[in-house]
Amino acid sequence: MEKVRQKGHDVHLHVIGGIVDNRYGQNLEELSQKHREWVFLEGWLGGQKKNEIIVNHRFGINGCKNESFGIAVAEMVKAGCIVFVPNGGGQVEIVDHPKLIYENIEDGVQKIEIVLKNERLQNNLREHLSLVSQKFSVENFQKSIREIVSNFLKEKTCLK
Repeated sequence: MEKVRQKGHDVHLHVIGGIVDNRYGQNLEELSQKHREWVFLEGWLGGQKKNEIIVNHRFGINGCKNESFGIAVAEMVKAGCIVFVPNGGGQVEIVDHPKLIYENIEDGVQKIEIVLKNERLQNNLREHLSLVSQKFSVENFQKSIREIVSNFLKEKTCLK
């Protein structure tokens, strides 16, 4: 985000999640202090407070290189955010668009800047993400479970 800001974009960052007591956590603390005017360590948040932050922002980013699913990414996408993710893990399937998947910091900065500069592209990406997010809806989950149970019961009946 610092490099994106250096290119003239007035972006800020809310880090949601616990800060563990290790080198990574110390780095986050140091960076947030260095950039306290635009980096906000929110800590563990749930429910309404987390939702308030997400729905009041248009963009999101995930830095975890190989997240197994990426529930935070799914939450941001479901809330209407354009979310950038590293190329690895389940989060890639959630955003499912090459302009939102970055290989490294330089690639991420370039992709973020392209999107920030192009409102039409932003609208297209939001539309794309809205369609993709339907895969992760409660209704789709319930429908899938019902189909699995129904198929299981059909197979069990056929085996008798």
